[in-house]
Amino acid sequence: MKRWILTIIIFIPVLSFSQGSSILWEISGNGLTASSYLMGTLKFIGEKEFYLPKEATDRMKYTRLFAIEDQVDHHAQHELNKALHFPKGQSLKTTLSAEDYQKLVSFFQKEFGVDPKSFEKNYAHIIPLALSIAMTRLSLKENVKFYDIELLAFAKQNNLETYSLEEIGREAEAINKFPMTDQVKALLHSVNNFEQQKSEYQKLMTDYPKGDLEEIFKYTLHPTENNLFFLEEFYYKRNEEWIPKIEKMMKDNPSFIAVGISHLESDNGLLSLLTKKGYVLTPVPVK
Repeated sequence: MKRWILTIIIFIPVLSFSQGSSILWEISGNGLTASSYLMGTLKFIGEKEFYLPKEATDRMKYTRLFAIEDQVDHHAQHELNKALHFPKGQSLKTTLSAEDYQKLVSFFQKEFGVDPKSFEKNYAHIIPLALSIAMTRLSLKENVKFYDIELLAFAKQNNLETYSLEEIGREAEAINKFPMTDQVKALLHSVNNFEQQKSEYQKLMTDYPKGDLEEIFKYTLHPTENNLFFLEEFYYKRNEEWIPKIEKMMKDNPSFIAVGISHLESDNGLLSLLTKKGYVLTPVPVK
């Protein structure tokens, strides 16, 4: 299965942390002897739109540890891939009504040139949440770059120790918390509003390097339809679990942490949680 199927990109506009705006933040204070950095990333972006800020790579060179959310090795991708597919014997065909399934098949044929047999083979066994993302990826009609992979490669080139904040099974567990009925509603919403979804993602890719988080969220993809239960399971609980790990990393060595940009925002986001712990979060301007 293609790698773009393996990565979830979910953004929810729940902004409340407003000490500035940037995709890159310096972390200091609370006994730290050297600054660490937190960067919000997109999971994938069009190759032509890909942008790795010099401000980020310069600061990575002055740190010793680098961390992303999950492992990106073959085994991790295999485990996440399993989570993004229906169990054996189930598929979109058994989950959607006959009318909605046919509508989806026709949509893929018209929008992406995927005939019904190819859809059955390559897409019908992907859960609705992941398929919504795949649709956006297909709409770009270009190769993509994955920020985790690009940053990890840069970190290794500069001899940083590399870590992940959790096992891949933890993300898979969180994904599976999103009720299937809600996933179906979100998928059908994507089909019915796909032109808007495409334009929003194009806007997102354009706005990302500007570092204006609030503006980014205005034009972002909403495959979870702001489901509060999913927000709690996929974002807030994982954020809380990461904080002790991030704190230990920063106290031991200056660190550079890169996570999906949605993990930064809200009262339960990493920016707010670290501030409540006594750290000073300072936005780093990105050109």
